[in-house]
This record gives sequence, C-alpha cells and structure tokens, in this order.
Amino acid sequence: MNRVSASDAHWRVGLYGLFAITALNYLAQIPYYIHFYGVHHAAPSPLGLTLLGLTFAFFLAGFVLTLRNRRSGWWLLLGFLALEFAFYVVHNLSGAFLQDLPVSDPLFLVVSLIGYLNTVAAFVYLIVLVRGRHHVVTATPGA
Repeated sequence: MNRVSASDAHWRVGLYGLFAITALNYLAQIPYYIHFYGVHHAAPSPLGLTLLGLTFAFFLAGFVLTLRNRRSGWWLLLGFLALEFAFYVVHNLSGAFLQDLPVSDPLFLVVSLIGYLNTVAAFVYLIVLVRGRHHVVTATPGA
C-alpha cells in the first residue's frame, strides 16, 4: 500500500491551486474578447487562438505529467511558468502596469486583476517548483 506523505499531499494541492488560477485566466479571455471585440462582430484572430491553444496545451502537458511524477512534466511546467511570467513582465513594462485597472469597466478590471494574479502565481510557483523539485525529480513514476 502506497502512502502519500504530508509534503507530497501539500505539493499536489498546490498544483491543483495552480491549475485553478491558470484555467481561470484562460477562461477569462472569453468574456474579455466578447466585451471588447465581439460587440464589433470581429472574429478572433487565428494566430491568437492558436497561441492560446498551444500555451494551454503546454500548461496541461506540464501539469498532468508533473502530477504523474514525470521529470518531463516538471520541465514543461517550469518552461510554461517562465514564459507566462516573462509575458506579463513585458506587458507591464510596456506601460500597462496599473493602467489596465479601470474602475469604470468592471469586466476589464476583473480580467486585469486575474492577469496580475497569474503574474504573481507564475513567479511563486517558479520558486516552488525549483525548491521542491525533489518531489518530482526523485519520485517514482506513478507513485
């Protein structure tokens, strides 16, 4: 009988928390798009949809493989989080920092706050992944 240690249980809960935050960010793009572009009957950009789909697949692959204690999952998740954090840093350094928090537009405000939450989560989970790599890298697959 396999027993899961308390630290392994916390590690898994943390991964599910990361999943919830990341999924919320991707789902928030739907009302955001409708609010700003759908009202003008503008079709989503094929490139934009492709990039969203690929980055979400990148995240899901890392998430699932990490839950299965696969070293490749750890690397994929680390890569995704580094990419996501870099994206938000560049976005904010481009002049958007705190300029995208209009109280007059509640939807835009909420979606922007979700983006800031993802920036912080990506940074925190990058640190957690690197510091806790022994949970994945030295674990037996399937354990």
